[in-house]
Amino acid sequence: VFYDVSTLYFEASREDELRKLGFSKDGKPHCPQIILGLLVSTGGYPLAYEMFEGNKYEGETLIPVLEHFNKRYNPGKLVVVADAGLLSRNNIEQLTNHRYEFILGARIKSEAKEIKSQIQSKKWGNGIIHEFEKERHIKLIVGYSDKRARKDAQNRNNGIKRLEKRIISGKLTKDNINNRGYNKFLKIDGNATISLDVEKIKDDSRWDGL
Repeated sequence: VFYDVSTLYFEASREDELRKLGFSKDGKPHCPQIILGLLVSTGGYPLAYEMFEGNKYEGETLIPVLEHFNKRYNPGKLVVVADAGLLSRNNIEQLTNHRYEFILGARIKSEAKEIKSQIQSKKWGNGIIHEFEKERHIKLIVGYSDKRARKDAQNRNNGIKRLEKRIISGKLTKDNINNRGYNKFLKIDGNATISLDVEKIKDDSRWDGL
C-alpha cells in the first residue's frame, strides 16, 4: 500500500476544531485547512482516508490511517510505501513495533557521516544499486542513474546562473545566506562580500545521480 498526504484549504475567516492554520501545499497558509491522509493500492485505487487538523504534523498521520484500515478490514500482511516526508524516527519505531514491513524514501545527504562516507566510497555506474546496513536491521538502498545525474547537474547549474546574476546586480545581502534551495552555495568574504562557495558546489556534485 502507498501512503501520502495533501492539504485542502477553505475560504473561511475563522478556524474551528478541524480547520486550522498550518502548512499549505497549495500556498494558502492564511486560510484554514485540513490534512487528508490517503492510502492506495499498487494499482492506485483508494483504500482508506482520514482527515486531520490543518496544524497537525503530517508525519503523525501515517500510523492512525494504517491502524484504522487494519482494524476495519483485517487485510493481513501489509508492506507500506511512503515518501521522505514520513521518514521520522518515531514512524520507523511504530512501524517496526506494529510489525509492518515498509519502504520509506530517504534523504541520503542527511544521513550520518559514516553512512555518507560509505556511499561515496562505492563505485557507481548507471543502474548500480548498493545496500547499506543501518540501526535495527534497517537497510538503506541507494541506486545511481546517469539520467538523474544529468538532471541534478543541470538543475544546479541553472540555480548557480541565477545566483551569479543576482550577485552581479547587487541584489543579494547577508540575509540570503541560508540553506534554502541553491542559496546554500553562497558565502560571505571579508567586508560582507557575497560570492559562490566553490567547495560546496563541488561537494554537492558528488551526489549527482544518487
